Amino acid sequence: MQRRPTLSGRSKGRMPERKRMDLRRDGLLARIGRQSPARLVLIQAPAGYGKSTLLRQLADEESAAGSAVGWISPMSQDGDLARLVQLFSASCERILVDAGRPLPPSRDLPSLLRALDFPALFILDEYDHFTGAETDAYLAQLVANLPNGVRIALAARSMPQIAAPRLKLDGRAVILGSVDLRFDLGEAHQFLAEKPGLGAGEIRRLHIRLDGWPAGFQFISLALRSPGRSYGDALTHAFSHDLVDYLAQEVFDLQGDAMRELLMLACLPDRISAALLDHISVGRCPPDLLEKLWSAGLFLDPVDGDRVWFRFHPLFGNFLHTQLKRQISDDELRTRHLRIAEWQSANGMDEAAVGHFLAAGARNEAADLVERLSERLVREERLGLLVSMVEQLDEDLFLARPRLIANAVIAYGFRRDFARAHRLLDGVERREPDVDRQIQAEWEVQRCFVLAAEDRVDEMGMRARDAARWLDGGNLFFFAVALNAHAFLLAAQSQFTEAEELMLRALPLHEQASSYFGGSYASAILAASKVSQGRIEEGAQLLSRAFERMDGEAPPGIWAGAVIAAHYGDALYERNRVAEARAVIEPHLAFIQQQCIVDPLCLGIVALARCAVLDNDHARAHELYEELITLGHRFGLARLVACGRAELVREATLAGDFETAEWRMRALGADARGATDSQLVYPGSEMEAQRITWLRLLVHSGRHGEARAALQAEIRGATVKHRVRRLVRLKLLLAICLDAEGNQPLARRTLLDALGLAAPGGMIRTILDEGPAAMRLVSDLRSEVLANGVKWANDPVATLVETLIAAESGEPASVVEAQVDTPLEPLTERERDLLRFLSLGYSNSDLSDRLAVSENTVKFHLRNIYAKLGVGSRMQAVQAARHYRLVD
Repeated sequence: MQRRPTLSGRSKGRMPERKRMDLRRDGLLARIGRQSPARLVLIQAPAGYGKSTLLRQLADEESAAGSAVGWISPMSQDGDLARLVQLFSASCERILVDAGRPLPPSRDLPSLLRALDFPALFILDEYDHFTGAETDAYLAQLVANLPNGVRIALAARSMPQIAAPRLKLDGRAVILGSVDLRFDLGEAHQFLAEKPGLGAGEIRRLHIRLDGWPAGFQFISLALRSPGRSYGDALTHAFSHDLVDYLAQEVFDLQGDAMRELLMLACLPDRISAALLDHISVGRCPPDLLEKLWSAGLFLDPVDGDRVWFRFHPLFGNFLHTQLKRQISDDELRTRHLRIAEWQSANGMDEAAVGHFLAAGARNEAADLVERLSERLVREERLGLLVSMVEQLDEDLFLARPRLIANAVIAYGFRRDFARAHRLLDGVERREPDVDRQIQAEWEVQRCFVLAAEDRVDEMGMRARDAARWLDGGNLFFFAVALNAHAFLLAAQSQFTEAEELMLRALPLHEQASSYFGGSYASAILAASKVSQGRIEEGAQLLSRAFERMDGEAPPGIWAGAVIAAHYGDALYERNRVAEARAVIEPHLAFIQQQCIVDPLCLGIVALARCAVLDNDHARAHELYEELITLGHRFGLARLVACGRAELVREATLAGDFETAEWRMRALGADARGATDSQLVYPGSEMEAQRITWLRLLVHSGRHGEARAALQAEIRGATVKHRVRRLVRLKLLLAICLDAEGNQPLARRTLLDALGLAAPGGMIRTILDEGPAAMRLVSDLRSEVLANGVKWANDPVATLVETLIAAESGEPASVVEAQVDTPLEPLTERERDLLRFLSLGYSNSDLSDRLAVSENTVKFHLRNIYAKLGVGSRMQAVQAARHYRLVD
């Protein structure tokens, strides 16, 4: 069968037309217009209040004024946060293409939005399909960071949790509710002006009876078209039954037999097109039927600008569904569902087809389709949709499909339904105890997904190690994931060389398997290993390259980039590139909170909270710490709770509020005070929760003897394990402790040790964040060395000291980077040409065309350029090229 356009195609983002019979809501449009700087227009009311109509009129007005308009109308299967981002990104790309603007090199949504240098309005109809705290948080963050001139208008039946009242008070939002959307008496007159037999008195009484309800007026208007039907009938009978059903029945009865039959045919699917209707009716429908229904105002509206797809208003659609069930047999209803499902499945609408297969009683077909879909849904991170589909299947059919079980386990695990995921795997193992080792190994890797999400790192790593031995390499995905899990444990055991070797094996396997998820975690584990060893800049560059690769290659909405964003943001923060850290983490925050495992959650949120503290936004920092604690309690993740609490103890300690710090320390628990010799040490907690929080409190509260002994023991352990980042903080605390005890010579030597370890990798915030006590020691060191005329200018420690002092005084902190004035290696002429085009915003595809080489050759040149410039991304390459005067 020929493939036809589907709702996922480009036409979905175009603005649907407005019917000529719609009453123009001039008063509401004027209210919105009076607050033109508002970034958000929120229309919230129950069904029947004309939300979509008002959005169409607003879109018309904005379009006439020269704004670009993108229309997003989701379906019931579009509920995942990842899907919202996909739809938004597609709409943004279409606007840029239509405007003749180049697409940015990074195709993530924030980059696409920043490329809009002209007025634009995004219409988001039926937002309720996206309900969820994370989605609301993402939308709020999106609204807060919209470029000037770009707005979002959304319609919803319930109020999303996006701090809309605060936005309204700040003048950044216009909020319209059902009271605002009711027809006033003037609008009622205007709407019914041409109806025969209706005088001012009758219209006034109707207005009172309907309380200005727009859908009621629309129903009344249609009902009055019936010959012999009068206002008196409408007014007398309209309220003796349920109003909606009565009026819908009136409208329905007004139609001829043929039209009623066609309405019955068209109402069953969520969205209907002429091609689908033709299929359902076996060629009995005229091709322009949907256009005629729309023009006649029969509660059918287009959902795309090309008027390919239409949907009934929910009130009338529900009425038609009820009528359909009354009028045809169950067998006929199942037959219709089956025809719809077969057409949708053959035309690329698999997600919608599942529901119709189930309604048709075609349980096997539904299960087969969900199994085929499951891999793509996991890859696109639409885990909520996969879980909802699985839970509609018959258990025996579900459990007979191993591939579906594997993907469902991943979905349940990363949606933190750990018990359900384990039950699934336990059941599979009980039913098939004698399978070969290859299958057992795959089950073990599936178990590792859940254990990773549960933060049971030790058990996960051991199972993964054994599974990797049994897997024969035939399943690249499972083998690479096993390497990831084992490497994570090795890094926590401080076996960094072994962990990095495993990740270097895993990365190309993930690439071959097209696993963005697995590749992102492999990059994050490898980078975290380097960062723990103090190789901050090296880790940051690795993450920058991975981040750029994810932006350029992964479909929008893939949350695997959030894992990299959290680790990358932490590395940037450590380098004191605070604005960049915030810019990297914030767009991914909702994804980090929704589905990341513990370490990226801790790293991303703590880095963002500390950025907020530097902006003197302590309330925001507390909000983020409390989110960590709440998430930890909700899902039984103790390290999240400890991480959030440790930050609160640290805050009180550095503020000198030792009573509060002690109280919070008790809430943190005894484990946070114990020696870490025998513990796993994690990227997300090695800086704070694992004893350092306690040791800092001892130092600052004057218990120097106890602090010194414990610090020296921890320093010995960190030295043996080569945990340089941790070692710097421990030595810094010891220097503060020794200074407080009056042993300045040893304090200075200890400080120099710490700075000597920090300088090569570019550690800055670890020192700055220890507060005034640490920086006083640094400042004293600088004064003393300068006074003694020691060789200072070319010393890496000296450079770090100058950087720290400049950063503390508010000067630009990137002193280290600024001192370099030539590339590490000279660039070839070809590479210079490529850089020039890069600075003009060319994509890899554009560069390939321009230079008449393959995209692989372009990537090869880019890797060389990055290495010679010592950068990790396109943006940094362009900045470096301008710095070295390689481009204008």
